Amino acid sequence: MNDIPSTASPIKVVGLREVCEIDGRRFTRRRGTQEWIACAPESDRLPPNEPESEHLYLAHEDQGPEEPVHWSLYVAKENEPGMIVQVRGDAEWMTYTPSRERVDITSVEGFSTLYQLATVTKEQASLIQEIAENEPPPRAANRREAKENCQGWTVRVIAKLVERGIVPGRKLEMTRSMMQPI
Repeated sequence: MNDIPSTASPIKVVGLREVCEIDGRRFTRRRGTQEWIACAPESDRLPPNEPESEHLYLAHEDQGPEEPVHWSLYVAKENEPGMIVQVRGDAEWMTYTPSRERVDITSVEGFSTLYQLATVTKEQASLIQEIAENEPPPRAANRREAKENCQGWTVRVIAKLVERGIVPGRKLEMTRSMMQPI
């Protein structure tokens, strides 16, 4: 019995994961990786009515040549649609524009990658929305005076989440290290 998926095995894509079943055993891996991981048998999984944790991610979207990467926060259960928390616009006038309904961010045009920042409860997910809503979007009198874009706004929100104990401080430093010039 071959218990590791092969290239001939049928693979189903679910969000950021690939899933394969062979002889009643289920395997999963992140898209773009090679290593398959055996899933726990059905009897070892959480009952269907048990709440699952959500995850907070930093999402990157490519905007085009010569443009910095667009950043947003994304709150979702693994392999399920979630809520996008973001500011949009140009560097002089950005507005808070969260998704109005759950979205599969991997299907958004320009989607590049996700970085997991934390596992969160429903209450923490609500607090993330509240903090983001109250964080002023970047504004400037003109392009030359613009000092911040969506990346700076996202870092400010993450910093507040670190203060509240939702995101580890090392994730804030990781995020800061990825910032691009305006």
